[in-house]
Amino acid sequence: MFRTGNPVFTKSDAFQPAQSWDDLNAQGRGYDTESGAPAARGRASHMTIQGSVNKTFLLLAMCTASAIGAWTLIDPAAGPEGMNSQYLMPLLLGGALGGLVLGLITVFAPRAAVVTAPLYALAEGAFVGSISALYAQMFATENEALNMGLIFNAILLTFGITGGMLAGYTTRLIRPGPRFRKFVMTAMLGLIGYFLVAVVASLFGSYSLVSVYDPSNGGLISIGFSLFVVGIATANLVLDFEFIESGSKAGIAKHYEWVGAFGLLVTLVWLYLELLRLLAKLHSRD
Repeated sequence: MFRTGNPVFTKSDAFQPAQSWDDLNAQGRGYDTESGAPAARGRASHMTIQGSVNKTFLLLAMCTASAIGAWTLIDPAAGPEGMNSQYLMPLLLGGALGGLVLGLITVFAPRAAVVTAPLYALAEGAFVGSISALYAQMFATENEALNMGLIFNAILLTFGITGGMLAGYTTRLIRPGPRFRKFVMTAMLGLIGYFLVAVVASLFGSYSLVSVYDPSNGGLISIGFSLFVVGIATANLVLDFEFIESGSKAGIAKHYEWVGAFGLLVTLVWLYLELLRLLAKLHSRD
């Protein structure tokens, strides 16, 4: 049975094979022993693609509303002296740490996703809104108080890439296989390992490795690194789509709709942040 390579879903036991006909029927995937017809037992309580889509839109709406609220509260358009800078770091760090804790709870306790996924969307919205305000101010031009083009382009690219990957997946132009999943997982582990090594090195005064995360670093190596990370984030979208489709076909528990929506939101936020970093690096070369 399918097992996704996306780290958000690797702790899930949703796709473990049932051990008996009773288990299959309990999952809505069994068959009537007399007629041989599929058992129509409690199908409404099982994961569906439409249910996952609805919950994804809900989480996106909550994340967007939270981001707009954080942006409004900080008010970066007022300039470095007039904006409410006292809210910037609490929203930035609070959103990041809160999102991390809620994300880990969701991964290790999928049944809690009905509560943790919406809370995660709100926390990530606060983080995204505050870091977007920071970028818009950091990379402002001489003629503009804020670089809104950076933000809008990152948003458009995020949804453009997502729409393109979804179209490719639904039309079967993109079909992930075992090698694809292994590559994405290996790349993800490599990125995590590199980040940890870079952070440790920076603690000892060596900043060359961590410099590729600097949005003002317009060097070719730094830009190439960002392009690679954007590519891995994009590949994760395919695994998110596959998880939702496979979960629906397998008839797994209803709460996995929230897990699927949560996983997709994680990837979308990650993709947006990496695109924002990449655009900032390109802006720094001008």
